Amino acid sequence: MNELSPPRSRSFAFGPFVLLPERQLLMRGDVPVRIGGRALDILTVLVERPGAVIGKQELLARVWPDTFVEDGNLKVNMAALRRALDESPGAARYIATVVGRGYRFSAPVHHSGSVHLASDVGVPAALNHNLPTATTRIVGRQDAIDAILRELREARLVSIVGAGGIGKTTVALAVAEHWIGTCKDGVWMVDLSPLKDPSLVPNAIATAIGLTAHSSNMLEALSAFLRSREMLLVFDSCEHIINGIASCADRILAEAPAVRILATSRESLRVKSERVRRLPGLGTPAKTAALDAETALTFPAIELFVDRATDRLESFSLSDADAPLAAELCRKLDGLALAIELAATRVDAFGIGELIEQLGDRFRLLQGHRGGIERHRTLTATIDWSYDLLSEIEQTMLRRLAAFAGIFSLDSACAITIDDRIDRVRAVENIASLVAKSLLTAEMHDTQVEYRMLDMTRAYALEKLVANNELESARQRHAEDCIELVERATSDAERLTRAEWLVRHGPKTNDIREAMRWAFTSADNTALGVRLTVTAIPFGKQVSLVEECRMAVERALDDSFQPHRSIRDDLALNLTLGA
Repeated sequence: MNELSPPRSRSFAFGPFVLLPERQLLMRGDVPVRIGGRALDILTVLVERPGAVIGKQELLARVWPDTFVEDGNLKVNMAALRRALDESPGAARYIATVVGRGYRFSAPVHHSGSVHLASDVGVPAALNHNLPTATTRIVGRQDAIDAILRELREARLVSIVGAGGIGKTTVALAVAEHWIGTCKDGVWMVDLSPLKDPSLVPNAIATAIGLTAHSSNMLEALSAFLRSREMLLVFDSCEHIINGIASCADRILAEAPAVRILATSRESLRVKSERVRRLPGLGTPAKTAALDAETALTFPAIELFVDRATDRLESFSLSDADAPLAAELCRKLDGLALAIELAATRVDAFGIGELIEQLGDRFRLLQGHRGGIERHRTLTATIDWSYDLLSEIEQTMLRRLAAFAGIFSLDSACAITIDDRIDRVRAVENIASLVAKSLLTAEMHDTQVEYRMLDMTRAYALEKLVANNELESARQRHAEDCIELVERATSDAERLTRAEWLVRHGPKTNDIREAMRWAFTSADNTALGVRLTVTAIPFGKQVSLVEECRMAVERALDDSFQPHRSIRDDLALNLTLGA
């Protein structure tokens, strides 16, 4: 009997890319491009009819058949697709936006109805990372990325250090992407920003890598597990519990010789053999009278400004007259990536000159009133200015969304923001607006769009939440949403593999932990805390936080909380404690 030949498939070639829809594969030369399934489906629809305008509703119907989805999903996946194709201002674009009508694939496409594929190309790999698929293009950091890649091959701990908002996480994720497939046991990101207790660092790492451990000493169990593993761990946002992270990293490096660590922090970990890469602001031109648009765009800060401004306003382009103004704006913002992005989202409302004037007023207002390094004050001033320009409903939404400790879904966002004034339609519109204004980021996790508030923005929004006396109500809604999250996670445990389950639900651990802590410190919400604890028992077991689960159960069983427990609650809690 003849051996089966490799499958035959359509192929669409354009530029350096080849799309193989039946294999769910996009190749750039001989290298597969990392891209989400929905973004690939959008690309397939567009390349099937190059030159034709494809309406938004047709795209939604083709990519999400028989499913109602929010318009924001299309926008986020389109952004991810454009990033995968490496589209940039001034470069040859593959996808053109036809304002008010839809999208058009504008590059020549060569179509083949049957193409042989190498048998080892495009075979789905086992899930071996939890990195989100970025939806925006990285600007001006290639030299830093290349340098950190070299250092990470030579050293087992590399720390990316810099001011808040400068782009440390963006660079770390880009470096980590290069390591996918090179480490036998995967690449795993550990978001440490929500943690307040340094002793929980080993628990956060265990959850991220999918460690199953039933131990009261998680660091000991973690070290033993990693001893024979080869992987890259990305520790993101270390500065607020740096001593706990440093001691954990030191133990891992000593006991697990094939594990590497890439960390982001505002200061170094000060661990033996650590390599420190300080990330400066994006490059800006020195003050000069002669600066045209072409020259200005060679500077990364201005390139980022134009890139994000074009995302906001399709018709935006940098003129020779505006080039010196853009340079002045980027200099005033110290080359801070987040500050530049926030300013760029307002080009539809202000000219560049007016942006400089408005931001200049805010800088003068804050001068001398807030401590910290200059770049920190610059970023605070920019967030302040951006917040004041929001509508009242956008401000309310931003404050309430600060209750989330990590990533959150659109449904969860609606659950804690909707009230008598804000219905679901308005909530969705304003979430999309906050993403467009760079106050929220949208990420692709698996096939789901998830949202996140950057650390600096969240800290700012939490201050506003307290100032408006809304903290308790937002926390209560957040805790109620966490109950729904753990119920959904418990149901999914029966139909997903453990690796798939952890990628989808593991990042919610910090939110559940924070909701429990708040409920038991609020006298009026103890009953909610007991309910959340009971509901979260299967979740705690699934993420192997046995010691945390035991402590939570003992707290819920305290005699003072007895009036808030049912007989069923007592049974579940005591059975868990006994186990």
